[in-house]
Amino acid sequence: MNFTVSLVGCENVGKSTIFNNLTKRKSLVVKNIKGITRDRMIGSVKFNNFFFRLVDTPSFYSSNETLKKKILFQIDLAIKESNFIFFVVSAKNGITNRDKDILQKLRKKKKKIALIINKIDQVKDLDLIYDFYSLGLKKIYKISALNLKDILSFKRKIISFFKKKKFIKQEKNLREISLEKKSQEKIKVIIVGKPNVGKSTLINKLIQDDNRIITSDIPGTTGDVIYTSTYYRNKKYIFFDTAGIRRRAKINSFLEKKFVKKAIDQCKKIDVLIFVIDSTENHLSNQNLNLWNLILKFGFPIIILVNKWDLLTKKEKFFFKENIFFRFRFVRNIKFYFVSFLFKKNIRIFLLNLIKKIYFFSKKKISSSFLTKILYSALEEKKPQLLNCKNKSKLKYANFGGNNPPIIFIHGNNLNNLSNSYKKYLINYFSLKLNLFGSFLRLEFKNSQNPFIKNKKK
Repeated sequence: MNFTVSLVGCENVGKSTIFNNLTKRKSLVVKNIKGITRDRMIGSVKFNNFFFRLVDTPSFYSSNETLKKKILFQIDLAIKESNFIFFVVSAKNGITNRDKDILQKLRKKKKKIALIINKIDQVKDLDLIYDFYSLGLKKIYKISALNLKDILSFKRKIISFFKKKKFIKQEKNLREISLEKKSQEKIKVIIVGKPNVGKSTLINKLIQDDNRIITSDIPGTTGDVIYTSTYYRNKKYIFFDTAGIRRRAKINSFLEKKFVKKAIDQCKKIDVLIFVIDSTENHLSNQNLNLWNLILKFGFPIIILVNKWDLLTKKEKFFFKENIFFRFRFVRNIKFYFVSFLFKKNIRIFLLNLIKKIYFFSKKKISSSFLTKILYSALEEKKPQLLNCKNKSKLKYANFGGNNPPIIFIHGNNLNNLSNSYKKYLINYFSLKLNLFGSFLRLEFKNSQNPFIKNKKK
């Protein structure tokens, strides 16, 4: 098992900033806003062929009263799984009764502890710093994480300390291991949807850990994007849990806007997107359709899951299906899966196999000759009509342009004169013939250039 260290302390002492700087992760950090971290954030610290696992935890005294018990459970899990604790305090605030209380609780866990005094750049009175020595901890580090002051030196010191204590060992083939990890196929999957549709519950089921991410009936439980992974049949699946996305008019807080922006930005870096819809709404909301339009812009392979299906009566199920199939009548190549994350057996195996299938469909390459045959077949069935008596469009050949989303280039003359209805016809025709399961096809039309035009102008 990897050597594991947890960052523990009060709110707003800089645990997440330290975590980001040491792991080189871009988790969300907002200055002077308390209670951002609610779940454990896990990363790894690497330096000169040495590495250890680092866990960022929420505060013992979280301002979020509704999730307090679940947050404390997350901290307790992190401490149990840790070999070492970094107890983080703020030099700006000085030593507090809460700091003393937390340290007393940590000592009862019988874990090795080091003290990190953060925000030393914000203190003029050095007595505030020296007061922390009264806590009786032998190993003490003084840093300023936000301004990156001494952070590299701090990294060297902790690696050197762990090395001397033989907590971590040098990996001679660390580079080879990292190259193997890079070469190993990874499928990145993001879960999006409105608040309280069951995204976190789904990820917990997929990674087989019901306590990895906090779940509750309260909308907005998940804040920052949470990364986690699982292995299945020699494939690594990386999951990104995101904050629920509401209508812009309902997003009031600055923090929620940050969470939503982070979720949307993360969508650009994935292989498969899972769109979760709550069936208990009884009808498909406009916000789900707005989310769908946003998803279409990314063009990634999509799985649509309708959750909480077990809570509906037969009559409600019938009307919900009628509504959703009508609202999504324009969708091609996408299937709807009506499930219950809490009660469906083997949902993990079913979804991981489905993700793998869609991923490989999205990666397949298609020859130009085969695409041109499909193009000619489409032209035989329906020829392009003249638009406003302009020059007739002539479609010559097609070639493959790339994946995620699959793009096909169609070459010819006067392609600007093609009507939108005919372009839609071609998209539907190619999609049907290619069986692009879970993916949206994009067509790009390129007019052939006449090489003699420049000579004529001369």
